[in-house]
Formats: sequence, C-alpha cells, structure tokens
Amino acid sequence: MRSSRPAFALVPVLGSALVLAACSSGEEAPEATASSVSCEPGALSTLTDGTLTVGAGDPYEPWYVEEPSTGEGFESALVYAVAEELGYAREDVTWVSVTFEQIISPAVKPFDLAAYQTSITDERRQAVDFSSPYLTTRQGVIVADDGEYAGATTIAELEGAKVGVTASQTSLDAAESAWGDAVEVVPFNAAGDGMTALSSGTVDAMVMDVDQGVAASTVYFPGTQVIGTLPTVGEPEQLGLVLDKDSALTACVSQAVDTLEEDGTLDQLRTQWLKSDDVPELS
Repeated sequence: MRSSRPAFALVPVLGSALVLAACSSGEEAPEATASSVSCEPGALSTLTDGTLTVGAGDPYEPWYVEEPSTGEGFESALVYAVAEELGYAREDVTWVSVTFEQIISPAVKPFDLAAYQTSITDERRQAVDFSSPYLTTRQGVIVADDGEYAGATTIAELEGAKVGVTASQTSLDAAESAWGDAVEVVPFNAAGDGMTALSSGTVDAMVMDVDQGVAASTVYFPGTQVIGTLPTVGEPEQLGLVLDKDSALTACVSQAVDTLEEDGTLDQLRTQWLKSDDVPELS
C-alpha cells in the first residue's frame, strides 16, 4: 500500500503524486550489512555530527500525537527506540517536517531517516532505501454508523457502493482488487477528504490503512466505524523507515529495528498505540 498516509481533515492536504527514480542500467551494488559497517555510537555518518535528523509529516494519530518530539504515538515512540539502539539520546534527535513526495523522491533528503507510514515496494526501492519492516498492515473499510452498509460483514455486501480511496496509494489497488467494477471507486487527494465525504454521505465507504481508520473513526470523525479489513492479495504490506538511496545508515537502522523486533519492544509499541487487532477480515 501505502503510500504513506495522508493526514486527516485537520491536517494540510498532501499531494499524492508518486515520484520514482528511473532504473539505472547495470547491476545493482550489493547491499551493505551491519557486519560490514560500524554501528557503534559516534561512528555513524549523519547529516549533523552527533545528531539524528528524522523526517515526519504533520501529527495525527495513531502515528504521532501532537508534535513528533513528544514521543507519543507509534512512530514517534519507534523513532526514539531506534535512536537509543543507535546510541542517540532523546535530546540528540531532531525532527524536520517533510512531505510524502520528498520522502519517496530520489532527491537528496533533508533527513537521516523518515518515519511516515511508507510501504516498502520494489518501485520505491529504485529511489530510496528502506529499513527492515516495522509493521505489517491491512486495508480497513470505514462506513457511517447510520449508513446502508453499517452491518456489512462480507465484501459482496458492499457491491454497488461508492467507495472512497486515496489516489495513487495502496487503498486504490486494494479496492479495485476486492471489488473490480462492482463498486464505484472515488479517489481523493487525502484520506481526510475521503472521510469528510463519508461523513457527509457523498461516498458510502472509505478504504485506508486499518490503524489509521480506527483513529479516524474514534478521534476525528465520530459517527463512523471500521467494519473490517480487505483480504491481503499477494505479499503483505509492510512499512519501513526511509533513507537516502545507498545510505551508509541503512544497515545500522535495519539492525536497530531487528533488535527491537527480537526483544519485544515493537510488539509493546503496537499493543500500546495500534488498536486494530480485533478488526475482522471481510469474507
């Protein structure tokens, strides 16, 4: 999927154009591993010596609560945990505001790494590096509490509906895969635009990352609910931290994420901040 997640109605709309690097000819250089580089504190090559600069978008739950620097929200807490593994104290982490387009473009980045709900895809790997995945996610279906589809438990029950998606993102592919021509797919520039349309009755349902959908329905758009998730087609969608292409930091950041997975820290953060475990899959 993902694209990255555009913020809700309270947040400025992010463009959805996907900028991908052109494929280079010749063989790709072998990827560095943590064993081939030094991940010792103080040995990392960052934009600013002694500082880890992190890119993020505007705050919205469950990824960021208020400002990213609070440590509140799944990705904010994740970044500080990764920073600690890399030897950076909390005060040595600097946050910069970036757009999704900046993150996935092949241009030189104004950050060492970015945490912006970015799905790992082969296309994007042509332009940027990804860390090891920190989350496997699903696409959720959100409807109005008092709408025609509030009681739907199957994909077929939504046939004939107007289904909102975020243009050029995973939700579009997921909706088309689930229903084909059986629904009218309505693309929006941002998830918040789609949720506003759902609340006003312009569309019947909205498809987006299920964790984002839970936050949207409970925090930003009361009167809506997540009724289920769409079946996973092909490889599961996974999110990763984004770095410059061929960044000297990639192997060390991946090692930090792997350590957090192995020691249970990521599970703890998922339990604390993500509330989608009990959302059923639509049959």
